[in-house]
Amino acid sequence: MKSWRTACLLSFLSLGGSSWAWAQVELGALPASEPSATKPSVMVPRLPMGIAGDPVIAAAGDIACDPSDGNYNGGNGTATACAMKATSDTLLAVAPAAVLLLGDNQYEDGTLAKYFASYDPTWGRLKAITRPAPGNHEYNTAGAAGYYSYFGAAAGDPAKGYYSYDLGSWHLIALNSNCAVVPCVAGSAQELWLASDLAAHPGVCTLAYWHHPRFSSGPHGDDSSTAAFWVDLHAAGADVVLDGHDHIYERFAPQTALGTLDAVRGIREFVVGTGGRSQTSVATIRANSEVRNVGAFGVLKLTLHPAGYDWQFVAAAGSAFTDSGSASCHRAPAPLAYYTMTPCRIADTRGPAGLSGAPALAANSSRTFPISSLCGVPDTARSVALNVTVVSPTDSGELRVGPASIADVATSTVSFAAGTVRAAQTTVGLGENGRIGVRCDMPGSTGTTQMIIDVAGFFQ
Repeated sequence: MKSWRTACLLSFLSLGGSSWAWAQVELGALPASEPSATKPSVMVPRLPMGIAGDPVIAAAGDIACDPSDGNYNGGNGTATACAMKATSDTLLAVAPAAVLLLGDNQYEDGTLAKYFASYDPTWGRLKAITRPAPGNHEYNTAGAAGYYSYFGAAAGDPAKGYYSYDLGSWHLIALNSNCAVVPCVAGSAQELWLASDLAAHPGVCTLAYWHHPRFSSGPHGDDSSTAAFWVDLHAAGADVVLDGHDHIYERFAPQTALGTLDAVRGIREFVVGTGGRSQTSVATIRANSEVRNVGAFGVLKLTLHPAGYDWQFVAAAGSAFTDSGSASCHRAPAPLAYYTMTPCRIADTRGPAGLSGAPALAANSSRTFPISSLCGVPDTARSVALNVTVVSPTDSGELRVGPASIADVATSTVSFAAGTVRAAQTTVGLGENGRIGVRCDMPGSTGTTQMIIDVAGFFQ
C-alpha cells in the first residue's frame, strides 16, 4: 500500500481579498489489481493564509439552467429562475474554503458543452475548490460523462462517484444517490465503502452529502433508497447530511434513519436545492422539519469548528430570508461493551401464534420481532448477537435480518434451499422499540419457511 501525503504546494489564489493555499493530495488507493477501490487525486483547500479561524464551506444543488431554457437570459436569469449567476455572486462573497455541490449542477442533461456554457461562467469561477456530487440530471447523459469530464479527478472514479476527504478537523463524504446506476443498498459496494470509510475516521465531526434527500417536505418527498447510508452514518455518530433535488430550503431536527427525533445522536439534514435553476414548493410537511422556505435562491454556509458547526443560509440578492444556528458534534460513541448470555430462544415460528411465534414466514414478506426486555436483554442494549436458523423451507430463498423496518435493505443472513436446515450467526442493531426486522425473500415463490432465533449476547 502506497503511503499517501501532500505532494506539493501548487499556487495561491486571491479571492475576495484573501489569499488561499492549495495542495494536491491523493486521497488513497489500492493496488492496480483492485481498480474499483482507487481514489482520485484532488485539489484540497487549506485554511485561508493569514486568517485565524475554522474553515468555511458553502453548499447548494440544482444550479445552472440549460442554455435553451426560456429564462436563461444570456446567463443572467430572471427573478424566479436561472439564478445561477446571482447565487455564484453570493458564493464569491462568502469566500469559502470549499464548495459542495449537491447534484443537478447542470440542466437538463449535464452535457460537457452545457457545463461550459452555463455552469462554468457562474459557479465554475470556484471550480478549483469544488467538491461535487452528481444528481439525476447528470445521468441524463450516459454515464454522466459531461459531469465527470468537466470536474475530472475531483468528482471521483466515474464508475462510482463517491469519495471522501478531510477539511480542518472534519471528515467529509460525497456519496452517489443515483442508486439505479450505483447501488446504495446495504451490502452494495458503495455502502460497504461508506461503512469502511467511517470506521477509518472515528472520533471526528462528520458531514455527508448527496443529491436525493432521505427526508424532504418538497414535491419529491422522502426517499428511502438512501436509508442504508443513514443507518451507517447514524451508527458512526455523523453530524450533518446535505441534499438537493427538491428546489427548496429545509432544515430538519436531528433524527434517525427512520425519521425518529434523536436529540442525542441524530443527524441534522439540510435540503438546499436553491442553487438557481428554479423554485418548487412545499408539498407535505414532514416530521421533524424545523424551517422551510420557497422563493429564496442562495447557498448554505457552514463554519466547521473542531467540536461543532455554525450554519447560515445566505440568500442571493433580492431575498431577505435567512436561517442560522449552531450545534455541537456528537463525536464517535464510546466503544460498546459485549455481554455473553446463555443462548435463549427469542423467536420460533413453529410455536403458538404470537409476536414471537407462528405463523411461518411467507415468501417475499417482512415481519418484526421484539428483542429488548426478553431473555434478559436490557432496554439499554444497542445490538444483539443472534443465531438464526431456517427450518422446513418449501422453496429456495434467503433471510435478511436487520433493525426493525430496515431489514429490507439489510444484507443476506441465511441462504437456503427447499427442505434444508440452515443456520448462521449475526450481530444486529436494535431498531425502534428494541425490535428487529426479518425479510423472507423467495423470488417467484408462494412458499413459506419456519425460523428460529436464539440470542447469545448483547452490546450496550
